[in-house]
Amino acid sequence: MNEYNPQPKIPATMLATDLDGTLIPLPGNDSNKEALARIFDDHESGAIKLIYATGRHFESVIEAIETYTLPRPEWIICDVGSAIFKLIEDEYTRYMPYEAHLLESTGSVNREQVEEALTGIDDLALQPPEYQQRFKVSYKCTTETLSKLVATIEERLTTANMPYDCMGSEDPFMGCGLIDVLPRNISKAYALLWLATHDDFSPDEVIYSGDSENDYAALVSGFRAIVVANCSDGLVDKVQQKLKARGLEERLYIAKGKATSGVLEGCQHFGLMKAMTS
Repeated sequence: MNEYNPQPKIPATMLATDLDGTLIPLPGNDSNKEALARIFDDHESGAIKLIYATGRHFESVIEAIETYTLPRPEWIICDVGSAIFKLIEDEYTRYMPYEAHLLESTGSVNREQVEEALTGIDDLALQPPEYQQRFKVSYKCTTETLSKLVATIEERLTTANMPYDCMGSEDPFMGCGLIDVLPRNISKAYALLWLATHDDFSPDEVIYSGDSENDYAALVSGFRAIVVANCSDGLVDKVQQKLKARGLEERLYIAKGKATSGVLEGCQHFGLMKAMTS
């Protein structure tokens, strides 16, 4: 459940967005700060709704909201789609229907069994406890061994007949490789589509904005999509090719602005937010 067939006549009402490199302003970028203020104001007025979809763990998302004065969204999809939190009476609560869904999809295979299946792999180290979750086992490695380790882990999981997949990415800030082992097919896109079919909104109301490889699945799911100008190399071409193959080229907006400015630009393009008039 990572793709759907959109109904283009349904207007956008909601922004689902990655945080780092996307909604969070880049250091020293005043236009990003101005764009964030616009988004903040429209959300506070009730003109738009927000979902954060991020690889960060929940506590890190809350920290980012406080550090960068981000609007508090109605929903938080965190840990690369392996957890959902809902804002209820000014407090975020883990969304237990999704937790039950993941428990059912993984059967009796728990994270301890996953760790056991992956023991003894050279250059693979568990990330600190705060990055571990019930349905996410996170590792780090060197960037040079990242691709090889992803393949090795996939082979181990398949051999052990475990309902889990893994995804790898490079962390440019820490200069290392990051690997997340998640229930099969789980991603930001999966969580967002699942939420849309179990809450009171349609996938067609969603605009998704992102900048990196772990946004790819959501960018090509069928949502109206924004790729910001500071995106990772090759992402635009990859997204364009996939959407063209699906006949959905008009669902993509390639922003000229970086990070928050690009998000605002895309929201205005799709009619979620009005352009400023001089």
